[in-house]
Amino acid sequence: MRFGIRLGVAAALGLTALAPLGARSQQVAAPVIITVDVQQILRDSLVAKDVQAQMNQRTDRYTKDVTSQENELQKTQQELEKERSTLAPEAFNAKMRDFQHRYDTLDNRVQATRQALQQSYNDAMTKVENTALQIIADIAAERKANLVVAKAAVLFEAPELDITQEVIKRLDVKLPQVQLAAPQEPPPAPDAANAPADAPAPNAVVGAPIVPLPQPH
Repeated sequence: MRFGIRLGVAAALGLTALAPLGARSQQVAAPVIITVDVQQILRDSLVAKDVQAQMNQRTDRYTKDVTSQENELQKTQQELEKERSTLAPEAFNAKMRDFQHRYDTLDNRVQATRQALQQSYNDAMTKVENTALQIIADIAAERKANLVVAKAAVLFEAPELDITQEVIKRLDVKLPQVQLAAPQEPPPAPDAANAPADAPAPNAVVGAPIVPLPQPH
């Protein structure tokens, strides 16, 4: 009777001394934790800063080019408005078709360039992130960690658990630069010369803004 009582007390206290050996062998190992700030890596590493600098340079260059062409189109449209009363309708319509063709070509080019720039930026940063994740996995293996936690989800940690700076250091060596792919030129707009001669003049919008190029993140 007393033996049965002792078993009941052991069970109540959660003692495992009497648990079968097989059950103990299936227990999960104690966690070995490391933390990492991936966003800081994608912001502070040399390769991330270089990709951002390339993006800024390309955006500035294309923006200046587009602004120059927009100014030229605005001048052309102003001149056409002055000539409206002096030109024959057929001649005026022909000039307006040519103007609209140039405007559409620039608009298509800006939109295509915006998308291509964003895609090349995303592709480069994906390569940076994948390399960083591989480095994180390597450090986890070295430290025999079985749990990697995003630093944003941690309220408190011992400093030695954070591997962010170590990842940045290794990433700077392993992948110091990623070259942005050059955007492809968009296909040309339909030739204005192919429009019917008796077609009405396009209703071009004076001073309509061209779709802006993307601003780097």
